[in-house]
Amino acid sequence: MVRVENLTKSFGREGIFDINLKVEKNSICAIIGKSGSGKSLLLKSILGLIKPDRGEVYLNGFNVYRSKYRDLKKVRTKIGVLFQNNALFDSMNVFKNISLPILYNDPDYNEELLNKRILEILEILSLPDIRFKNIKELSGGMQKRVAIARCLIMEPSLMFYDEPITGLDPLTSSKIINLLIYIHRNLNKTTVVITHDLKSFVDYVDQILLIENGRELFFGTKKEFLNFDNEIARSYLKW
Repeated sequence: MVRVENLTKSFGREGIFDINLKVEKNSICAIIGKSGSGKSLLLKSILGLIKPDRGEVYLNGFNVYRSKYRDLKKVRTKIGVLFQNNALFDSMNVFKNISLPILYNDPDYNEELLNKRILEILEILSLPDIRFKNIKELSGGMQKRVAIARCLIMEPSLMFYDEPITGLDPLTSSKIINLLIYIHRNLNKTTVVITHDLKSFVDYVDQILLIENGRELFFGTKKEFLNFDNEIARSYLKW
């Protein structure tokens, strides 16, 4: 589902260097690293938002950097991305925020069907009918769920979550994590979580990529990571 080969993007001494990653279908991979380690740059490079200096990226078998833009645009419709700041529009209500991906790709989409789909997703996310509420009226946890709803509206097979619990209180964080795992297991998603907080996700992940100073320090299974004799790796498991 996701394959990265020798991916490099440098800005002088900063950047990412020779990153390799392979995420199997229906698995969960955590990409971890401290702030400034290159996690966000890697995500943008995987999504085709920043062109790397060298290396290859495949999403669902599709080569991101060796294909035409219209083909990449089509592939992106099957990829859900939850950005760290949610990327919601305060000037729009919940309905308009969630419907944006569909209306961007098909402006004439049937409104009745769209309403039905949004209500179904809100139910999955344990949200009441808040379609016509303003974003500013919602708590941080509810805004996060609305952002997840927008990810799900195109029925993606691949989900990326960028620091999904940063800034949330412990109880809300726990609820969001449980929701992400529910979506993964019950909606059959392949999941990539970018986080500096491995402890909160370690019980659920299949694979872990650890980036340190833009370079791959570790990539492998959770079991291999737990047995990895490295001080930096161990620091992510300390309570």
